[in-house]
Amino acid sequence: MRKARPYLRVSTLEQAVEGYSIGEQRERLVAFCKAHDWLVADIYVDGGYTGANLDRPGIQKLIAEIQKDDIVLVYKLDRLSRSQRDTLHLIEEVFLPNGVEFVSMQESFDTSTPFGRAMIGMLSVFAQLEREQIKERTRMGKIARAKEGLYHGGFYHPVGYDYANGKLVVNEYEAMQVRKIYDWYIAGMSPVKIADRLRKEGYTNRYGSWSEISNGMGVSRVICNDIYTGTLRYDTVVVENAHEAIVSRDHYEKANEMRKKRHEIYGDTAYVSKYLLAGFLFCARCGARYHVKHNYGGYKYYVCYSRAQTVKRMAKADHCDNDNWRLDDLEARVLEAVTRLLVDPKHLDSLLKKHEKDRASKGKARDEADIIRSKIDEAEKSIGRLMDLYQAENLPADILSARIDKLYREKLAFAEQLNKLEPQAQKKDYDAAGISELIAELSTVWESADQSEQRLIMETLIDRIVLDGNTIRIEWAFLNR
Repeated sequence: MRKARPYLRVSTLEQAVEGYSIGEQRERLVAFCKAHDWLVADIYVDGGYTGANLDRPGIQKLIAEIQKDDIVLVYKLDRLSRSQRDTLHLIEEVFLPNGVEFVSMQESFDTSTPFGRAMIGMLSVFAQLEREQIKERTRMGKIARAKEGLYHGGFYHPVGYDYANGKLVVNEYEAMQVRKIYDWYIAGMSPVKIADRLRKEGYTNRYGSWSEISNGMGVSRVICNDIYTGTLRYDTVVVENAHEAIVSRDHYEKANEMRKKRHEIYGDTAYVSKYLLAGFLFCARCGARYHVKHNYGGYKYYVCYSRAQTVKRMAKADHCDNDNWRLDDLEARVLEAVTRLLVDPKHLDSLLKKHEKDRASKGKARDEADIIRSKIDEAEKSIGRLMDLYQAENLPADILSARIDKLYREKLAFAEQLNKLEPQAQKKDYDAAGISELIAELSTVWESADQSEQRLIMETLIDRIVLDGNTIRIEWAFLNR
């Protein structure tokens, strides 16, 4: 007796409109198996799943359990899938190669006959066409609703509004919170700080507390959504004054102008770090990084990895005697230096003038470096010519080896001289006016920035911070460009 594996699927809409209930499909398919003297090995059900893809537990279980000579049985072809690609994939790449036949009861064909296999292709085309038509009708219906100023509906609708009779209606309690968000953001607060303040003051909305909505992301969505000005958008349709506004157009545009400026400075994502200076600090004595370490008194310190020896791979020496720094003391010193740079134009001018003076004094060293670089180039070319002679069989291997060894040692000696003249990479020319403009832009948001935003500003300004005893040397990134 052959084994049949009936597969049943229904979505909520199809059960209500087309009458494809799970119970009805099960009854008819079991009766069909009895009539053909097939043993029902198992029944696979996907209730409430779309046929647009194969991401369904029932169909995946069926695929895993089918065996040779089994029969997969469905009430109608589109119960298997509404996608032509998925239908043909299952039949031609899963069922038939494994000796499994596929039978659709309502269309009265099966894959054991050439005619049945031909019909599969044609019917799957029509099944997909029907699905595409349903999608298009749904889309056109929503566009028509939007033109009439009606919200498209769905589970989610924006905080600040209730949904009733196709319209967005102001929820006064949530609208009050939306207005606070705009006011606080324009006053200089970050989305994260706004979310924290709303939570601390006890404000909630239908989705929970603000701190639970992806931290500051819930606040950001409110700020960038012009639905709060009474504007309704769907697809290509834009309707002004479709519902009551919560904030004015001027207020919305002012907030988003500030948002645009912040985005230009901070980029797409904000670095979130527990410690302000993590990743910036380097030891002048051994070259290792600094990290945060706690002591028994409850204080936090920035400590050289080579001194702490807590992570061996981060240590650059077996021991280092460079000073530890109290976290709050060091962060205060660095913040003071950054703040001075951002708010005091004279300080920036003095840094730029000192940099120009240093560049001029290094001119002679750069000339010497150019001479040494030419010597390195000559050595490399000579090595290349020797290799060409060897490949042409015009130079014995022992002579080649001796000459290349001599040239290689000369090249290493020149490279060592070059490193002494240029301990750091050659700096590119920079634009003083551009630097001044950058500093001015950053200064407008520095005071209102939270720690993660201050880190992003510092990443723009600072290459690294070198610690030597109680001395701090900040290497400004804009002077290395």
